[in-house]
Amino acid sequence: MGRVTRRHAVLRVGPEETIRRIDSLAVEEPLEIRLNGEPYLVTMRTPGNDVDLVHGLLYSEGIISERSDIVLARYCAGVRC
Repeated sequence: MGRVTRRHAVLRVGPEETIRRIDSLAVEEPLEIRLNGEPYLVTMRTPGNDVDLVHGLLYSEGIISERSDIVLARYCAGVRC
């Protein structure tokens, strides 16, 4: 899993002043979801709890309707998963 936040220089513009500072920003990364080894979709997400995110997305899309619809969920390091 990647980092959830990253330190980055930002420019904060307010009604009375402008401030340059280092701030913590949420990191987003792409997540490719495959069904039966075939690409289904790519979504952006904040790293963490990826399997739960995928299960919720598949449920909301009507791809799955109950727990037994999931046979295997895993991370793939390469393109052959």
